[in-house]
Amino acid sequence: MESSAESRLEAKRTKRRELRQQRLGRFYQDVSVLFLAVVVLLAALSLIAKDRAFSDAENRTLAQRPTLTLAGLADGSFFSGYSSYLADQFFGRDAWISLDTLGTRLTLNHQVNGIYIGRDGYLFSDPDQPDEERLADKLEAVNAFAKRHDDINIMFLVAPGSSSILTEKLPAHAPIRNQIPDIQDIQRQLDSRIQVLDVSNALLEHRGEEIYYRTDHHWTSLGAYYAYTSAVGRLSQGMSQPSFSVLTVADDFEGTLASQSGVHRAKDSIDVYLPQTDTAYYVYYPDSQTRVTSLFVSSALEEKDKYTVFFGGNHPVVEIHTTVDNGHNLLVFKDSYANSFIQFLTTYYDNIILVDPRYYYDSLSTLLTANGITDVLFLYSGDTFMTDGTLTDVLATG
Repeated sequence: MESSAESRLEAKRTKRRELRQQRLGRFYQDVSVLFLAVVVLLAALSLIAKDRAFSDAENRTLAQRPTLTLAGLADGSFFSGYSSYLADQFFGRDAWISLDTLGTRLTLNHQVNGIYIGRDGYLFSDPDQPDEERLADKLEAVNAFAKRHDDINIMFLVAPGSSSILTEKLPAHAPIRNQIPDIQDIQRQLDSRIQVLDVSNALLEHRGEEIYYRTDHHWTSLGAYYAYTSAVGRLSQGMSQPSFSVLTVADDFEGTLASQSGVHRAKDSIDVYLPQTDTAYYVYYPDSQTRVTSLFVSSALEEKDKYTVFFGGNHPVVEIHTTVDNGHNLLVFKDSYANSFIQFLTTYYDNIILVDPRYYYDSLSTLLTANGITDVLFLYSGDTFMTDGTLTDVLATG
């Protein structure tokens, strides 16, 4: 009898296990069908929806549908291009990115898409590892340029990124490279003819202030101002330093770090500095043959990347012509860090010529002669100078 009862009990347990497995199997099947239906629906909506050229959330141009060609099929570029197109034009892409970012943050992860989430709303990118071969070639080109033009006053400024200055804002134990030793090593390798403008200490002294944007990789106008004041003795051509009035032109700026990470918990203000002098100037953009009377492009404040209020972004060449009349003409080799720095220099030079080597393809020798260049300033962020190779090619033409 006892054995019969145990058999019946075991049979009931087996039946219950089988029922649970059946229910679980149906659940997984239903979830799979639902997931497949959602994927099919999103794919269908992606085909129907109009392709977007630009993502405001990511602040970048999106891949477009590639043209089918025999060459593209043969070398595989069509398939890689179409894969990028599908990824960029997937329906609801921005919402999925935000959802992924939220999930990452809920797990208390302090890094999202390569961007570190710091204290007080600050976002940080990890500085690039210096490209040693490219960097060596670039320094050789800079030194050779200085030797060829020993009649020109040459200055050199590389600014560290926010993660090397605002260390107390970083997540605990974040494995972020300190860029300052890299910059110091570069400075030691420069020819003695070149005046080094080391602004790291000035920035460190003011690290408790808003000298970098929370959501963007650039320094703020305040950070650029402190860098300028630390080097004004060598930038001013012996002229007196003007006073500036400060105007806040935006208080809702979200920069590239917010776009890359999908973290939108802070907004930045953008200030412009206006010198209180009688010096007048105009700005000429050769690429568009446009002449204006301000360094600032107010229409950029209606765009996603409001930092482009300075000169409207990057251009191959920008010319600033002033009424200073002291015989000094400045050539600036630059990246976008210089864009907010130039506002402090318009009272010191007759002409300021900005060259962004990433977009410049003309003869440097011709430009030097045509503009009577007496002074040169290399002004870069650490990230660009450590990795970009275009400056080497441009210097070879002058």
